[in-house]
Amino acid sequence: MASGAARYRLSCSLPGHELDVRGLVCSLYPPGAFVSVSRDRTTRLWVPDSPNRGFTEMHCMSGHSNFVSCVCIIPSSDMYPHGLIATGGNDHNICIFSLESPAPLYILKGHKNTVCSLSSGKFGTLLSGSWDTTAKVWLNDKCMMTLQGHTAAVWAVKILPEQGLMLTGSADKTVKLWKAGRCERTFSELSQATIDSHTHTHTHTHTQQLPGREHLNEPGKYFSVAKFIIDNTKGQMLGLGNTSFSDPFTAFPLFAHTHTHTHTHTPSSGSSNTLPTHNYILGGGRYVPGSASMGTTMAGVDPFTGNSAYRSAASKTVNIYFPKKEAVTFDQANPTQILGKLKELNGTAPEEKKLTEDDLILLEKILSLICNSSSEKPTAQQLQILWKAINWPEDIVFPALDILRLSIKHPSVNENFCNEKEGAQFSSHLISLLNPKGKPANQLLALRTFCNCFVGQAGQKLMMSQRESLMSHAIELKSGSNKNIHIALATLTLNYSVCFHKDHNIEGKAQCLSVISTVLEVVQDLEATFRLLVALGTLISDDLNAVQLAKSLGVDSQIKKYASVSEPAKVSECCRLILNLL
Repeated sequence: MASGAARYRLSCSLPGHELDVRGLVCSLYPPGAFVSVSRDRTTRLWVPDSPNRGFTEMHCMSGHSNFVSCVCIIPSSDMYPHGLIATGGNDHNICIFSLESPAPLYILKGHKNTVCSLSSGKFGTLLSGSWDTTAKVWLNDKCMMTLQGHTAAVWAVKILPEQGLMLTGSADKTVKLWKAGRCERTFSELSQATIDSHTHTHTHTHTQQLPGREHLNEPGKYFSVAKFIIDNTKGQMLGLGNTSFSDPFTAFPLFAHTHTHTHTHTPSSGSSNTLPTHNYILGGGRYVPGSASMGTTMAGVDPFTGNSAYRSAASKTVNIYFPKKEAVTFDQANPTQILGKLKELNGTAPEEKKLTEDDLILLEKILSLICNSSSEKPTAQQLQILWKAINWPEDIVFPALDILRLSIKHPSVNENFCNEKEGAQFSSHLISLLNPKGKPANQLLALRTFCNCFVGQAGQKLMMSQRESLMSHAIELKSGSNKNIHIALATLTLNYSVCFHKDHNIEGKAQCLSVISTVLEVVQDLEATFRLLVALGTLISDDLNAVQLAKSLGVDSQIKKYASVSEPAKVSECCRLILNLL
């Protein structure tokens, strides 16, 4: 202690603040300057005073209505070559200052309690932590996403730009590792715990090996912190589930008719979710990726068949892929097989849920008028029977869900199920079917139904109001190996992207970009990949903020590999068009 004490001595004291100083940070400009924040509600810039070997107050900034608790520097940009100063306060706000004015450029509002930690990243992104238990990601003057999961104040936040990762530390004694807006790992009592690669249980870690706090402020040292986390998770990859290509919807019969040889159910050893080779959902045979209608095309070219997006008109590239203007739907079906399976399973339904012969006739009429594009409207009684059928037990409900999937595109059905009075109960029921431990057939048909909801005004309004809940449940299905579910999940994201492109909803775009980034890590089917690329292109078209956010999430590096895909050509063509924007 004696030798350490002798090494340092008081150089100078800087009077100016009227109350205690709560935070300090080195400034980008002038060289050698630093910024202080205080309980006196001010932010002050101090510059070196060479003759006196001290510092002089150069700039005093005000904007908070209560004490200032934290500060960070936002890196320089073309518009602000000297960078910006971000401060968080007890007034729940974040003030962004330049060196040209004592008043804030803008104030970020959204937290519900004291902002106690800040960290900046590439392209002007800012991460904030608050006593309200949340962290928020900001881009310029907009909140891109809210990170929820802590149960106490978020005291520390850090953006790790080299990995596109974010860290949050909380008074709940956990550290959370985030990627693309989703919590990938939670470290409980990090100093003493690691994750075993086989048992996924916590084991002892040497606390002295944790890189010190000083590493977080040294250029090039972010990686060592991330490496410590990776090493102590024993090589577990972030966000990656089973990525095998096994697909129960194309490998086993979907619906077994025991009296017909061609539809005999062939159980798979060790799996309770195996399904038949015959897929009645698409009218027979195996599922063909991309068979769903994808809306209108340009100049007779269908981008979803793989035809080239490039036309040699004065050597100009024509983008026929995005922005997508209309919702994508799942339309094909075989009504005869749907009704046959419905009648067969009705015999196994609980007595109180069984449909009468008259009920079955009513459902047959709904299916007939939907599939024949009749102008006739389904009756209230028919819709009541459909609601009864889609509330069958999970192991037999799938044919009823398929009738719903087709019917929801009809304007009167869309209005009946998705209106303000009934919509919440309707969406809640379908969301419950997205349980990752549930039946794949139900998961698939629920996702396809949600996709088809977008064609009606009431359905689109319901989807927008339920976005956060629906997307957070839907993305849990990403880790499975079912390519049809991946395609439906990508299509749902695409339909949301269409809506957000129209109304310029930056927070909604942020959630979609997060989903796209997360799903791209695990999806292998190129049709699903293509639809995610179209969604991405739609989100960033004509929106510089969305472009910057996509870059900050590292999406550009994620998709580069698709630029070399030879077949289908639409994947590489769409990818290259997006990279041109990024």
